[in-house]
Amino acid sequence: MSTPALLIATAKVRPGMDKEFTAWKAHHDLVLGKFPGFVGGDITPPTKPDGNEWTIVLTFRSEAELSTWQKSPERAALLAEGIPLFEGGNLGEAIHIESGGKRPDSDVTEVIFSKVRAGKEDQYREWAARMQAAQAKYPGYKGTFLQPSEEPGGFWTTIMRFDSAANLERWMLAPERQTMLEESKDFIEHEQLTQLATSFPGWVPIDPATGKGPPNWKTSLLVLLGLFPIVMLEMKFLSPILTAYGLHASLATFIGNTISVFLTSFGTMPLFVRWFGWWLFPKPDLSSTSVKGCAILTVLFALEILILWNLLPW
Repeated sequence: MSTPALLIATAKVRPGMDKEFTAWKAHHDLVLGKFPGFVGGDITPPTKPDGNEWTIVLTFRSEAELSTWQKSPERAALLAEGIPLFEGGNLGEAIHIESGGKRPDSDVTEVIFSKVRAGKEDQYREWAARMQAAQAKYPGYKGTFLQPSEEPGGFWTTIMRFDSAANLERWMLAPERQTMLEESKDFIEHEQLTQLATSFPGWVPIDPATGKGPPNWKTSLLVLLGLFPIVMLEMKFLSPILTAYGLHASLATFIGNTISVFLTSFGTMPLFVRWFGWWLFPKPDLSSTSVKGCAILTVLFALEILILWNLLPW
């Protein structure tokens, strides 16, 4: 199996050429999107308010296919078109291949699945490039990754990153974005939006004040608090029943795990998140909250062990 490869380039756009750069990027994406081996692209705006250096990351299925793109006449033509736009007349010398396909993490990520109408793919690409240029002007923007559908009629994936939920929300509600969404009704049949801000989506919410989930170690402790007695009860009562029916260990374990996950997802975690909300999302002025919560959990863990020790003798 081939290893994904990244082509990372920096574009120093000349002052006053932002609109022309957006048009060039739209054409670039249109050509590249049809090239064999191309997976998706990511563009990050300048990190400084007065900066002009954009970072473009292109992902290919393999280093060989990336190399083919680098040597292609299509790419040469695009670079020639960009000569008037970039300082030095090109994308600079910071172009290199990085295997592994890793991308920087972000604080808040909005994932958008778009079903593009048949025959409207080129129109969608041009619109997506303009959308990227628009959102790049908003505070906290950290980049967008666009991946075309792998099959005709499938969903296109857009992964948009902001440094906080507040900045993401500012862009999501911006009149400029609403206007562009109205325009997209001509070529987007359906969209699904999902926001990711926690490593335990579905089990714990995000803090509406910060847009972030609680620390993973806190959530893990609550999962353990609810999961431990469930597993103990299964080992004592369920496992002997499954064994008596002659079920293979793998099937018996699968049944037990299914029950454990179900009871944790819909039983213990909703209760614990409600009861320990003050600990998961403490107020800034309550510095002792974390220690207090850990102390309570320590007592609860000890009680669970003591109770199960006496109720479930082996």
